[in-house]
Amino acid sequence: MNDSTKRMTGRALAPLLLFLASAGSSLAADAPARLPDRVLTCQLGHATNLDPLKQQDRSEITFDRFGELVLRLPPIATRTTPPPDATEPADPVDPRTRIVADPSGVTSGTLGRFDRVIDLWPERVELTMPMDGGLSKLLIVSDVDAAKETAQLFVTTAADLATFDLKNTYLGSCSVRLADKRKPA
Repeated sequence: MNDSTKRMTGRALAPLLLFLASAGSSLAADAPARLPDRVLTCQLGHATNLDPLKQQDRSEITFDRFGELVLRLPPIATRTTPPPDATEPADPVDPRTRIVADPSGVTSGTLGRFDRVIDLWPERVELTMPMDGGLSKLLIVSDVDAAKETAQLFVTTAADLATFDLKNTYLGSCSVRLADKRKPA
């Protein structure tokens, strides 16, 4: 290629390169915000005296056994619309949302993966896993404290979002690790 052809090719490509550069920055600006990849390591206690008719302080609840549960919430686009109503079809669930470890069997009896996830991080995250008999395992992450990297987890067997099995309810604190968090160099 001679010098004249190189200059002509460079001049012809310059507007295209400028367009692509501006389109790329505009696409990045238009991209939805994403929630981070989160791993929650929770220490749960089996609650023995929950009373839905009383406003119980955490210190009033007694536990008879304890266990650990590790939950992964993958990076997803931040929700910009209200979540579907409980009677509406669920949004597709990212298959990376999963129980990483449950050595105590808190979620035993479930039929596989989560079938409904409402991820409103850091306000709350609601997850359900189907069980036999039309029941679900319901997990609710709440009280997220970003500064302390903690959250609370409530786990129960439920017929719906208002009918809980109080004999099969677990509560506990979680440490939160953000996998996308950059470490200083």
